[in-house]
Amino acid sequence: MSSEISNAVFCAAVLLGIVYGSRILEKTWPIAPVSSDEFRADWLAVIVSVGLEHLFAPLAAISAGAIASYAGFGWIKLPTEGYWWYVSFAIVVVALDLYKYTFHRLQHAIPFLWAMHSFHHSANGITFITGGRHFWLERVLSDAFLPIMAILFRIPPDMAIAAAFIFFVPDACAHLNVRIPLGRFVTWINNPQWHRIHHSVQIEHRDKNFAAFFPLLDILFGTAWVPKPDEYPATGLVPPERADIINSIIWPIRHLRRGESKNELG
Repeated sequence: MSSEISNAVFCAAVLLGIVYGSRILEKTWPIAPVSSDEFRADWLAVIVSVGLEHLFAPLAAISAGAIASYAGFGWIKLPTEGYWWYVSFAIVVVALDLYKYTFHRLQHAIPFLWAMHSFHHSANGITFITGGRHFWLERVLSDAFLPIMAILFRIPPDMAIAAAFIFFVPDACAHLNVRIPLGRFVTWINNPQWHRIHHSVQIEHRDKNFAAFFPLLDILFGTAWVPKPDEYPATGLVPPERADIINSIIWPIRHLRRGESKNELG
């Protein structure tokens, strides 16, 4: 028990360090100013989302386990001996990125999924914290009914941890409000400027730059918008909307009832 407490304290300390460090970077080299109200709204949405996700996580795990058991776990057993571990790891990373890309496009194409995903896009000021600003039911449903990677691959625990870690920088840090001049390397890996296009309010940027890790997927599937060196558009929904604590809980119900479409939301 003491070791579990120590690990929890260590993880919390690392997380707080990352959040605090990102805040320093965002204040030092910001892409755009973000009001304190917007920053607090992000924190509130993340707290609600994480709390409700953990509350329903056991049910999601039961559902995912049942689906994976019916379909069969690990159709593909990847070799992990010697250098083959790195080859298998590369396959897992590419497959996971393709899955994330595909699901992200579906979130923008299917009205039911967009009704939830639009909550993430409602952030008018993009910061590191925005990466965790998702409607809580979105993660619960995807975890419960889409155990795709568990069905496709037998992934060893160390490889799963490594994949989660390597996705952190391009995926989670893509929402950093930090101006990083990458120049011609902007298409190499997901980054704040590349992903900001995805959150843009401008009509020409709609449904662009979905990739979580490799922008190459956007290029291959025709959803890429390569930003100019000074292209950092405003972000959010059109018209802009604010998310209070009630909206953090009932967002899609409210918008589906009003019959709003994606074109009306941004």
